Amino acid sequence: MKVMKLLVCLLLAVVDALRSRNPGVTISLKRSERAKVRKDGLDLLSLKHRVEHDVVLSRMRAQAQQVHALQYYGELQVGTPPHVFSVIFDTGSGQLMLPSARCDSKACKAHRAFLQQNSSTAVPIGWADDPFTRARSDLDRDTTVVNFAAGEAVGQFVRDKVCLGSACAVADFVEMTEESDEPFAAVEWDGVLGLAQSLSDHPEFNILHKMFQGTVLKKPIFAVYLGRRFEDEAEITFGSIRPERMASNLHWVNVSQEGYWQIQIDDVTIDGKRTGTCKKYGAKGCQGVLDTGSSLLMGPKHDVNALLAGLNFKEGTERACKPGVTFPKLGFWISGKLFELDADDWMDRSPEANCWAHLMPVGDTGRGAIFVLGMPFLRAFYTVYDLKAKQVGIAAARQSKKEKALATEVNLVPRK
Repeated sequence: MKVMKLLVCLLLAVVDALRSRNPGVTISLKRSERAKVRKDGLDLLSLKHRVEHDVVLSRMRAQAQQVHALQYYGELQVGTPPHVFSVIFDTGSGQLMLPSARCDSKACKAHRAFLQQNSSTAVPIGWADDPFTRARSDLDRDTTVVNFAAGEAVGQFVRDKVCLGSACAVADFVEMTEESDEPFAAVEWDGVLGLAQSLSDHPEFNILHKMFQGTVLKKPIFAVYLGRRFEDEAEITFGSIRPERMASNLHWVNVSQEGYWQIQIDDVTIDGKRTGTCKKYGAKGCQGVLDTGSSLLMGPKHDVNALLAGLNFKEGTERACKPGVTFPKLGFWISGKLFELDADDWMDRSPEANCWAHLMPVGDTGRGAIFVLGMPFLRAFYTVYDLKAKQVGIAAARQSKKEKALATEVNLVPRK
C-alpha cells in the first residue's frame, strides 16, 4: 500500500512538472484587411447547429457579419510533420474545420489544404459518434453539411495531431471536401477553430477540452485580447492569463447556460442610468453570449430599438453626425458590476460626417432575451474563459501605448 501511494505521488509530481513546462501559449491575431470595408456581405461566420434555437442565433451572427465585417485570425498546426493553417478563433462554434486537398472548389484552391497522405498520424474517421474508429474506406465515411452566412461547406471527419503553438493534442476535426465561393474564396484565412463550451458533435471534436486534458496545458482557460483600435495588437492565450493586458481586476461571472459562453446580464445602462431593459424578463434577466465571431452587439428587436433611441440614433443604426457631436456611454450590469463602452467603442464615424451604431436588432432566438456581446464589447474588455469552473472573467483591456496614460491601473487580485 505504501509503495502504491508513493507511485501515485510520483506520478502526480511528474504530471505537475510537465504542465509547468508549458504554462500557456499566446497566439498573435491578425485583422483582415477586409475589415476596413463595410457592408461587403461576404463574411462568415456562423455554423447553423442542429437545434433550432441555435440555428436562429447563428443567423443573427451571419447577419452581423454581412453588415459590419471584421475578422481576427491566427495560426495553428495540424499533422505530422506539422502543417500551418490560419483560422478564425470562434467562441460561437464548437469544432475545427479545414479545407481538404480532395476539394476541387475554387474556394479550396485559394487556401492551404489538409492532405491526409502528408501526415503520418492522420486517421480517416467514418462517423462522428464513433470518433476513434478508422473508416474502412472512403465509401464508409459519413458526410456533414455546414451552413455559413453566405454559403455552405461539405466535409468528412479526420483524427490527427493539432497544435496551438507548443501545446498539442490528438483530436477529431472536419476536413471540408466542398466549399461555396462565398464566403470562402475571398477570405484571408483557411478555416475555423470553434472555442465554444460544448457545441461539437462529440467531445473528441472539442479541441479545447482535448488540449486541457492530461499534461498539455497547466490551466483549463483561454483569454482573448483584441485591442480597441485597428492598429492595436490582438492575441489569444491558452492555459494562462496575461495581467499586462488588463487595466482592472478580473470580474468572474458564472456561465448561465452551457453550450455557448452565455452569462446573465442584469440590466443595460445609458450614461450610467439603468434602463430597466432586463427587468421584464424576470429572475433570469437578459442573457449575454460572448462571441468572437460576431462583429456587432445584437439583441431583441424591441430592446435594441429602444437603446438606439436612447443613444441618439432615433431612426435606425445610421445617422448624420457633425464633428464634435458627442454620444452617451452604453453599459451592461453583469453580476453586480457595470461594464461601460465609450461611444467610439459602440459606433463608427466617417469623414463624410456619418455615424453607424454597432448594434443590430434581431428576432426571437428561442433562448430568451439574448444579447450577443461581439467585438465592440470584446475590444474594450479582456475576457477569460474557464472551462473547468464554467466561468467567464472580464476586465478592462489595457489601452494602446498612446492611450495607456489615460487608463486607471489597479492591483490584480486572484479569484476567490
